[in-house]
This record gives sequence, C-alpha cells and structure tokens, in this order.
Amino acid sequence: MKKIASGYRLILGYLGLFLIFIGLTVLFPLIFFIFYPEEISSWYCFVIPGVSALAVGITLFLLIAKRKHAKLQKHQDAILIVLIWLIAILFSAVPFILKGDLDFTKSIFETTSAYGTVGLTVYNDACYASHVFTLYRAILCFVGGIGLVLIVTSAISDRYGIKLYIAEGHNDKLMPNLAASARLILSIYFVIIALGVGAYCLAGMSPYDAIVHSISATSTSGFSSRPEGLLAFETTTNYGAVQLITVFLMLAGSLNFLLHLLLITGKFKKFFKDCELKFFLILFVLFVPLVWLSAYANNNWTNGLDCLRTSAFTFISGITTTGFTNASSMISLGQAAILIFVITNIIGGGMGSTAGGVKQYRIILVFKHFYWSVVERLSPSNMIYTHYVYRLGKEKTIDDQEVSEASGYLLLYISVLFFGTIIMSIVGSGQFDFGSALFEFSNAISGTGFTNGITATCSAGIHWILIAGMFLGRLEILAIFFALYRVGRDILRKETR
Repeated sequence: MKKIASGYRLILGYLGLFLIFIGLTVLFPLIFFIFYPEEISSWYCFVIPGVSALAVGITLFLLIAKRKHAKLQKHQDAILIVLIWLIAILFSAVPFILKGDLDFTKSIFETTSAYGTVGLTVYNDACYASHVFTLYRAILCFVGGIGLVLIVTSAISDRYGIKLYIAEGHNDKLMPNLAASARLILSIYFVIIALGVGAYCLAGMSPYDAIVHSISATSTSGFSSRPEGLLAFETTTNYGAVQLITVFLMLAGSLNFLLHLLLITGKFKKFFKDCELKFFLILFVLFVPLVWLSAYANNNWTNGLDCLRTSAFTFISGITTTGFTNASSMISLGQAAILIFVITNIIGGGMGSTAGGVKQYRIILVFKHFYWSVVERLSPSNMIYTHYVYRLGKEKTIDDQEVSEASGYLLLYISVLFFGTIIMSIVGSGQFDFGSALFEFSNAISGTGFTNGITATCSAGIHWILIAGMFLGRLEILAIFFALYRVGRDILRKETR
C-alpha cells in the first residue's frame, strides 16, 4: 500500500513541481543569445539560478513522487501559493544580481514588478542596452500576467486542485475541466500577443520592440524596451497606429477571458451586455473629460484634440492597470488627473483578467447593493426583488454573501492602501509629500506602474515598501493573510508534518 503525502510534505512536493517550471523560465532566455550573440558573456546569469531551481525542484518533488497525494487542507493552498510566488521572485531575481547592474533590493524590486505586471522599474539606461535581459523581463511579465498556477495547470491534471487556481486570483473556468480551461486561456493569450507583435511590426517597430510591447500591453505590465517608453517611437514609427494597437492590447488584457471566448464564438450580444464592459464605458465617459480638463488647464495645450487623445489613452492605461503613457509626465496632466488615476488604480480591470486593482466586478456589486437598498426602501414592503447582474453571457443571481465578500475586500484593499501610504510617508519624510506617496503606492498595489518619479530616486526602504505593496496586490491580500494564519496556527499547535 502506497504511503500518503499530506501536510507540509505535500506542500513542499507541489512547490518542487512549480520550481521546475520556474527553473525552465529562468533558462528560457538562453534562446535569445542565438539572436544576440554579442551578449552571450552573461549566459551564466541564467544558467546558475535556472539549474539550481531545477535541482531543488526535482529534489522536493521526490518527496511525493512515489506517494499517494492527499488533498490540501484548509488554507494550505494559500501557503503553497505564497511560497510559489516568493520562490519564483527569489530565483528569478538572481540573473539581475549576477549581471551586476542592480543590487539585491533593486533586483527583487524589478522581478516583483515584472511578475506582478506592475511596470514600476529601477532600470537605468545601461540596463536597456541588454536585449536579452529586457526580453527576460518581458517573459516574467508574460508568466506573471497569466499566472504561475494557470500555466503549470495547463500541463497537468485537475488533481492539483482548483483551490490553487482560485487562490492565485482566478475565478472562472472556460471549460468544465480545469487543465483544458488553462490551455484554452493560454491559447487566447498567445494569439492576442502574436497579433500584437504583427501589428506593431506593420506600424514600424522592430520585432524586438514589438515582442516586448505586445507582451507588456497584453499582460497589463506597462514595461517598455526603451527608457522613454512609448514616446521613443513618436518619430520612428506610425505613432498613431502604435497608440491604437496598444489600446486594443491593454483592453484585451483587462477583459475576463470568458468574454474573449464570447467574441470568438460570435456571441456579440452577450459580450456587449456584460456588466463589466458597461461599467468600463460609464467610467470612460465620466472620467476622460475630467482628465482632459485637468490636463488642458494645467499644461496650456495648444491643441485640444491632442490633449483629448492623451487623456483617453492614459485613462485606458490606468483603468486597465497597464501603466503606459503618451504624456511627457504624469504631473503634466494636473493634480486632478492624478487623483482620478488613484481612483482608477483602486477600481482596476476585469475579474479573471491580467489586470490588477480591486476589480470592476466587485465595485459593481458594491454600487448595485447600494442601489438595491435604496429601491427596496422606497418600495412597498410586500414587494420582492431578485438581485442579479448580467455577467459572462448570462444573468447571475447575487446573494448577500457575495456582496459582503466584495464589500469586505474593497474595505480591506483601501485600508492596506492607506496604511502603506502612511508608512511610506513616514519612511520618506522630507523626500515627498503624502499625495505623492499615495499615488506611488496605489500604483504598486494595483499593478499599474504609473510613477511621479519616486521609484527611480527613492531609498531601499521605500523600495521594500513598494515591493510589499506589489506582492500584496498580485495575490489579492487575502491569500497572504490566510497563509500566515495557517502557518502561525500550525506552529502553535506543533502541526508541522
């Protein structure tokens, strides 16, 4: 009779499986040396951590390889998710450390920002000179955007559990089988990126620039292959086309993948009835004119249409939590626009997408609950209402528990946002004001990547606060809380088997 692997042995065994994938991810950039042989001197930067991750991963997986796997117990899935992301960041940061351009703190920052699809960067101009490292960072964005669990799940069976899938921030399956759903989502993700690369090339980008920007836009990470970002292509490409392509890719990345499936299968009516899509359009109509007024009043634009184009592009980049901008600086858009982008950072993109933030669906539920409460108070007491929203192609009945969870998460998110801002203001006292700290930390926790310049010049202490914000935001806070709770409880009860 086979022995059973359970508890922390099972967690470590599963962690080994994911470490093998992380090792392969770190080794993947070796392929790029074929195209950039002049950079091959940095081969060891990837081989050392990649092979090490494979060796550790295989060793850990052997703990459960010949045993029957029990189910993960309550909140053990959260422990595994947190460990997966921590280990991924640590091993994936080693190439930056070995290259020597970034110290340990900045390497962890850059890797966390990439995996979290945030887009905040400590890269300097010298770092951008390396094609291989910039492409490596794009690969981390690709993996982080779609999710470590989802990618590994696409190659294994459902026995590793949908609980991990949900704990990582995914909440919808496209097909009854989780592995099949993961493969379908990956296929859609690949196709969008491939189409983006082709479109960018037609607009005048080089294949290298097109790959980096297509991955960054679709994963809503906002990293660029150039220090100047998209503005670097203003005179060398069809810049209008580049901006339009970027908008489509950002929107595609911020949509639930089930909505993509509705489009692919021609169910356009169901697609356009979706509550998140309607909510986005309302926000667009409401906020873009306000951003435009703020920018126009602040920057003395001579062309109102150019100002409107910049305002619309930056708003879409903000609400999708991407972080690309076609403005010379965020400050040039005015203080009112900065406040609006703090709000869009909190709202974020669609549930089940690569975007960050609280997610539009949760915000919709909070507003709907308020609306339903007002209507019911104004109606006769014998009236009975059914609460529902139209989501992902069908009417979905909403119960009090779902509304309570959405409201609770919104409150928790805002609490963490302001607590992080206060800590950041205290540590950075004299360097920047509270408003600047709020804007920068809101971009970190939401995964947006807009910056007012703090990230490039701040101290290591501020970098670690932003790292914590990026990590909390990517795992949606609760997974980390549950993991700490379970580990603490097990230590107190001495349940470490």
